[in-house]
Amino acid sequence: LARALPLPTAASVVVSLLAAAGAGIAAGGMTGLGAKGALLGAGAAVCALIGHRAAGYDYPSRFVHFTAGVALPLAAAAPAVWVLGRALG
Repeated sequence: LARALPLPTAASVVVSLLAAAGAGIAAGGMTGLGAKGALLGAGAAVCALIGHRAAGYDYPSRFVHFTAGVALPLAAAAPAVWVLGRALG
């Protein structure tokens, strides 16, 4: 959601990372992770931003490459966030 704000690209990326870190702190407080939740949230945000960038390359086709442009970055992000969560937990 933060990436969709009408901000310059660099500011939008920073706001996205800060929002994800804040959400990670909030979720970490509820789950017992504490401040490590901020790192997990920021790691998830980095994966999401990479997926957003990769999906942006698929704009003209919208047929065969739509799956590769959207599903593959999302599928790659889940294991990365799991590994980060295991390392922090």
